[in-house]
Amino acid sequence: MNREIMERLSEHYRLQRAQNAREEERRLREVCEKDGQLAQLIDERREMILGFCKSAVLNPKAEPPQEQMRRYNREIRERLRLDGFPEDYLEPVYRCPKCRDTGLMGEEERVQCDCARQILLSLADTVGTQEESFENFNLNLFPETVPEGMEITQRAEMRIIRDLCEAYADRFPAQRPQDLLLYGSSGLGKSYLLCCIARRLSEKGNSVQLVSAYDVIRRMRDAFFGREDDTAELYQADLLLIDDLGMEPMMENITLEQLFHLISVRRSRRLPMVISTNLTMKELKSRYSERIASRLLDSTLCRVVPLKGEDVRLARQRAKSVEEADR
Repeated sequence: MNREIMERLSEHYRLQRAQNAREEERRLREVCEKDGQLAQLIDERREMILGFCKSAVLNPKAEPPQEQMRRYNREIRERLRLDGFPEDYLEPVYRCPKCRDTGLMGEEERVQCDCARQILLSLADTVGTQEESFENFNLNLFPETVPEGMEITQRAEMRIIRDLCEAYADRFPAQRPQDLLLYGSSGLGKSYLLCCIARRLSEKGNSVQLVSAYDVIRRMRDAFFGREDDTAELYQADLLLIDDLGMEPMMENITLEQLFHLISVRRSRRLPMVISTNLTMKELKSRYSERIASRLLDSTLCRVVPLKGEDVRLARQRAKSVEEADR
């Protein structure tokens, strides 16, 4: 599948998940404003979850308090029913329940969901069929202009970053620092570079997990609430690549503890991570607290790489428009 179509598909699901998160937050505010007792139950459940997450950092083998969780869930569902809400009103919101708005189904073998195939059929203007890899990385997509705050062109800067990422993959697992974080605005090639690293390491026989930050939180939340547990590879893969950190919903204040736990466990096992984010470093520290940011950005363990310049997708679209106008 060509790159532009997949980018547009990914953007569709990213926007849908953001909309889902806003709806979940609206429902939570609605029920808490209507029923103080229900709000107290939700707060108690949240504190119980936070307490477990904190203890699990010290003891990764700690068992979740499933019986206590089931009791809280029963009481919350009953209060929702008495207040005139559906019992599942505070469950995660999905447009497609089969793939949970990720486009993929299945546990052991991930396959494309029917909804993704329908969206793909509706997408047009394909631009190629090359798979994401260092070999197919096209530097000509990046402009030969000097972005503000830089001394070299965007294309020259991207050549340096591409080579850095390729060296990271080729030296794995002896690369130093062990982690890599790419940050910058949308359309600068961060996700493509993550795909390139993942492909190169997969070809070398390493176990690799490339997931969105949204999917990380979804998996961890589902496991905790007893729905299904497919978190093992997040903790055990030779390399974990997390795309779009900052786009996942902040659910019941649990997101911070879950991320902290994941980072702590992988660091304790000396298992590397590669992360991309649209957030600035200031925004990252504000969203995730100094505790998580300082651990994530530890210069002895993580190399932070800024990407600057023009959104290459917008540049391609403008060039295409000009070309069509000249015909």
